[in-house]
Amino acid sequence: MSALPHVVWDMGGVMYEYFTQQMVIVGHERGWPMHRMPMGPSGDVPDADYAAMLAGEFGEPEYIVRIRARLAAEGIDFRLPEDLHLDTKLRPETWEAVRLISEAGHRQAVLTNDATRWLGEGWWDRWEPARWFDAMIDVVMVGARKPAPEPYLAAAEALAVPPAECLFVDDLPVNCRGAEAVGMESHLFDVTEPVRSIDALLERLGVTEAA
Repeated sequence: MSALPHVVWDMGGVMYEYFTQQMVIVGHERGWPMHRMPMGPSGDVPDADYAAMLAGEFGEPEYIVRIRARLAAEGIDFRLPEDLHLDTKLRPETWEAVRLISEAGHRQAVLTNDATRWLGEGWWDRWEPARWFDAMIDVVMVGARKPAPEPYLAAAEALAVPPAECLFVDDLPVNCRGAEAVGMESHLFDVTEPVRSIDALLERLGVTEAA
């Protein structure tokens, strides 16, 4: 990898809080039976469906279907994702890292599977943080989802660099493996330890506040 690798970011879970974090907050506020409702990495009940998604058995759209089914089984009327407003739930540590990485001379891109679901059609044309990025790739533009090779290759092409000069950041191991399969390096973001994950990324890039 070059001395100044380009950073390709996932969005959900990395730039924004993972949606189950907000589901847990809403659930406690509304009196849902959280003691028996699995909520991915955010709840107190083991979630076999989330583990299966991490393993790549199915993608987040199917996981959301299964969350909806759990809510329905409890008689809970809640629209997901419509009733969550994750566009305001930014991870401050990630956005500080985006700033530092930019100031250190690294170019950056966004590569997302599901931003259209959460932010709406054409989100990239009105997304205020776009100024930090040299490229934004939503898989709706590509016609294939991560971990298929096409999205990663599209991101590298948009940056006009080979995949080997990119470091990909995602919260799903299966997506990190997809990046590695096309020649990118990867950095797994742990949604339960966001500060540690970002600190490790900055250390890996040699980026500090004084950069």
